[in-house]
Amino acid sequence: MLGLYSAFKELNLLGYKKLFALSCDIPLIQKEAVKLLIKESKGFDCCIPKWNKGFLEPLFAIYPIKEAYVRAKENFKKKAYKLTNLLDKNWKIQYVSIEKTIKLLDKKLLSFLNINTQKDIEKLMELSQNK
Repeated sequence: MLGLYSAFKELNLLGYKKLFALSCDIPLIQKEAVKLLIKESKGFDCCIPKWNKGFLEPLFAIYPIKEAYVRAKENFKKKAYKLTNLLDKNWKIQYVSIEKTIKLLDKKLLSFLNINTQKDIEKLMELSQNK
């Protein structure tokens, strides 16, 4: 949350309108998935991937900078650090299905593969050998 807050704050000062948030622990982001999210964000305040079970991917999403900056500031005051707390019920949000839409372009859903542990690295190595 702090990293996004800082980005929102600085980009707001520079006059930017939207931010594409990406996590640093998902190194296999597919360009086609990014292009899709940008395309799907047209006409919406926010665009965020959503799994069938309802889980959202807040670190692979497009946010309205000014509004998200205000929300992030409010969340810090409330100590509400969950990233999905950035979303505002008044925003026009485009939810993009991961299984139905993004998977068509990113068949193995590599864009959502987190690499944080030795086991994750082993999985990554296995995937690279199975190409």
